[in-house]
Amino acid sequence: MSEFKADQTNSSQDSSPDPNYWRSFEALYNDPQVIEAKGHEFKEGVTDEFSPTSLSGLSRRKFLALLGASAALAGTACTDYRDKGEIVPYNVKPEEITVGKPNFYASTCTACANSCGILIKTREGRPIKVDGNPDHPVNKGKICAKGQANILNLYDPERLKNPLKQKDGIYNTEDWKTVDAEIVAALSFAGSKEIAIVANTITSPSAIKVLEDFKVKYPSTKIYSYELFNDSVKNSAWQKSYGSGNYPLIKWNEAKVILSLESDFLGTEGNKVETARLFAEGRDVDSKSFNRLYSVDSSLTITGINADYRLRLRPEAQYEFVMSLINELGNRGALNLSVNTSGFSLSTFAAKYNINKEVLNHLVDDLAANKGKSIIDAGNSLPENVHIAVNLLNASLGNSGMFRSDSSANTLLSYSSMQDFESLIQNINSGNVGVVIHFDCNPVYHFANDLGYRDALKKVGLVVSLSERENETTHLSNYVLPINHNFESWGDAKTRSGIISLQQPIIAPLHETRQKEAILLTWISGKPETYSEKLYHDFLMKNWETTVYPNLNSKLDFKRFWLGALHDGIVLFNENVKLNSLSANALTLLKEVNTPQDGFTVVIKENYSLSDGRFAHNGWLQELPHPVSKITWDNYAAVSEKTCKDLGVKNNDVVEIEINGRRITLPVFMQAGSADNVLTIESGYGRNNSGTVANNVGFNVNQIFSKNSNFSNWIYSNASIKKTGDTYELASSQEHHAFDDPKIQELHKTRHIIQEATVAGYAKNPNIIKEKHHGELKSVYDPHPYTGVKWGMSIDLNKCTGCGDCVVACNVENNVPVVGKDQVLKSREMQWLRIDRYYSGSADEPSVSVQPMLCQHCDQAPCETVCPVVATTHSPDGLNQMVYNRCVGTRYCSNNCPFKVRRFNFFNFRDHFRDSYQENPILALMHNPEVTVRSRGVMEKCTFCVQRISEARADATHEKRTLKGSDVTTACQDACGTNAIHFGDINDKQSEFFKYRNHELGYYVLEELNIHPNVTYLAKLRNIHSEEV
Repeated sequence: MSEFKADQTNSSQDSSPDPNYWRSFEALYNDPQVIEAKGHEFKEGVTDEFSPTSLSGLSRRKFLALLGASAALAGTACTDYRDKGEIVPYNVKPEEITVGKPNFYASTCTACANSCGILIKTREGRPIKVDGNPDHPVNKGKICAKGQANILNLYDPERLKNPLKQKDGIYNTEDWKTVDAEIVAALSFAGSKEIAIVANTITSPSAIKVLEDFKVKYPSTKIYSYELFNDSVKNSAWQKSYGSGNYPLIKWNEAKVILSLESDFLGTEGNKVETARLFAEGRDVDSKSFNRLYSVDSSLTITGINADYRLRLRPEAQYEFVMSLINELGNRGALNLSVNTSGFSLSTFAAKYNINKEVLNHLVDDLAANKGKSIIDAGNSLPENVHIAVNLLNASLGNSGMFRSDSSANTLLSYSSMQDFESLIQNINSGNVGVVIHFDCNPVYHFANDLGYRDALKKVGLVVSLSERENETTHLSNYVLPINHNFESWGDAKTRSGIISLQQPIIAPLHETRQKEAILLTWISGKPETYSEKLYHDFLMKNWETTVYPNLNSKLDFKRFWLGALHDGIVLFNENVKLNSLSANALTLLKEVNTPQDGFTVVIKENYSLSDGRFAHNGWLQELPHPVSKITWDNYAAVSEKTCKDLGVKNNDVVEIEINGRRITLPVFMQAGSADNVLTIESGYGRNNSGTVANNVGFNVNQIFSKNSNFSNWIYSNASIKKTGDTYELASSQEHHAFDDPKIQELHKTRHIIQEATVAGYAKNPNIIKEKHHGELKSVYDPHPYTGVKWGMSIDLNKCTGCGDCVVACNVENNVPVVGKDQVLKSREMQWLRIDRYYSGSADEPSVSVQPMLCQHCDQAPCETVCPVVATTHSPDGLNQMVYNRCVGTRYCSNNCPFKVRRFNFFNFRDHFRDSYQENPILALMHNPEVTVRSRGVMEKCTFCVQRISEARADATHEKRTLKGSDVTTACQDACGTNAIHFGDINDKQSEFFKYRNHELGYYVLEELNIHPNVTYLAKLRNIHSEEV
């Protein structure tokens, strides 16, 4: 019999129907400044009067001149669009471009290694919007925030425009022929000396073929591949456990119980677009079964905030936890695994780390009761031993059926080990390396300082960087060669068995740039004059004709097959993948790992928006609030409340972190749910030599990386922390736009801004949410008559993960400007859609709720009744409209909006941000011409994508039919990977939308105001072991 007993008195996870919600520690403890700020409704700065001295020097005349230049450029974009019939529109190809009508082209996103299928919307030859390709079997019409914001990278005015050659520390423009000739000569002169090519992840089979041909031409070539955040440890553990192959894909939609160990599978690990969709399928409110997620990690993540049960635990204790779990399951007879776990006890473990015993008891019961229908997933940052133990546990529970037969390969070029790079640097220092080529990567920023890569580069005779923009590595190169953007390039990608994707250029290169593969092909030929714009296109077609086409048994000739593949963007074929059985010697692979010691542990994570720093130049992503902390434009050390007290620090205090002589300084942020004595820091900031937007933003934590980690490449123990005495203000939006009043005790309870229930409670009483609704309320206004379509939205809080993809989609669609950190600090961000995050429970073990908040398009909208110039009006189809050229900027409407979703242009932000960075004429090409670009002094807010409604209405009229609600999808709806957002006609009782609009779990925020919002929220159900069970 097991000695493990649940402590029935320690149940912080057991949820009451109406918990007390809080946004921050200041709100939890009724900080006087927070109370004062909420008493004023708006944060200081939002209602400040205009100050002419704060305006930049850009005059109205210059503004209009730039506007004219932008229009001129937009007109010439069409003539620069080199459509030779090679690029095939996704829709039926028109005889010619129709002005005012968009075209859509299928391609492949290269913003990350997942290579999702995309559709790119163009207007008059200009790409203006990116959405997922609905025919792609992986992402199925959805795309993440980075993929959408990639459109801004195309028009970035600070992209490299010409080849640069360094002489005496100064970079001068050079022509391509001269550069090619000099580099070819140097490659030939290298002789037996090593030619090193350093690259990030490569998913293109044709690019791999180019590199292979390069090695044939120059036999001394060696190729090194790396990714700052990768799954190499997880794959290595799988190969040792199963004999071969990479870690397989998981059937997230079929798992009944999920245990996540320091894994953020809904955020930064794996293909989060696909994973989130599959996970959300197990959270369908109309399904009879609801999955249950346990998350055990050191800090809050997107996965953690969506967990039904979450436990905080230092990462070094994860191995002990897994072995204790195996021991407990074995004691209960749930496992038949001959592994010695006598030194582990779940009861002892719970007492040692102060873990909630009741939750652990539920976890053991659930795993034992759901053998074959559960999955345990360990995070990429954990050491190999933890992954091997997890593999054993999954196999012993019979969970092999939870892995899919199709495989995933995030790179076709195996990652080089740390020893490989140490060998490269040794060869450089010995004078045995003649040329180093950086193939679109930035190792000087990414690599640990103690590796010595930066210093070694200075000893190489020729260093060449192929890059879209300046970075830390280009500034140590002899030649800097500008390369095409994704949307200007040909390519292919293979990240899944049985699927290969095509990438086609949507616009001709905006500058004197070249495709990076074509640059290598030119050097392979040895003759600079052989370069042509079709060089890589022809190579790609030839490679497909010889390697892809013959294996498909297609009845079409290759030309027709090729055009069809371009049209669809993907090719599917049969590729059998066999999953091996657990290796017989897997049990012998387990080795003891380091256990937590006194002192601090530093965990370095990938940033949700900026990744490893490659998107630091993207203002939309810099300004996207962190999904947990809601901080923008900065990174920080996230620590627990207890750790802050022990260190004597508070938010914004700067600390120095030291690990074996490596030091960094950055501010502290008190983060609920963090494990004690653990500092979680996200990488991607602290860039230099990287442009106007990226430079001097945040802190470079890569300096703390080491080639010799005592635990893993991303987790470092035995750190020392000291307070520096300095402060650094972080820009967090978590207290912005708050519409609760701290003077009223537990207002969120009584006003039901967030409504939740348990799965068991809902099953017992389907009206559990409806019973909280107010009775029929009378209004002094007569109801609006809606004889035709009436637009509305429904948001399922069970499926919303709080990722923020919808926010970026709205920014792109509606030309929302970037305002900068100084304006975010004044609550002047311009995003029409925000994701509110609420905590409930204790600061150590909080439950988290997220809620997308946008204009509710109320039938009795308070904003409409106070506008003195009728700039905000109500449409016959239920929209709350803004007439921009009427608005005189009184801001009465914003004051009267209970949801705080209206945004005011205190400046012409395109002029105000970073010395008129956004006023660069080339950025005007990115604007959606269907949406007005607003100016200073004008109020704006969500329009339910009225431009799309107008287009659908015109199409319906042209086709002589009635407009239907299903004719329109909003930008946020298109982007939502979990299908949490539904939009349609409230009056259409036969529609799918009507079901969500009138669902039993549906409620309106601030319903008691009787303003009749047209956005319905479906209450979140928590699948916990509640008293109703």
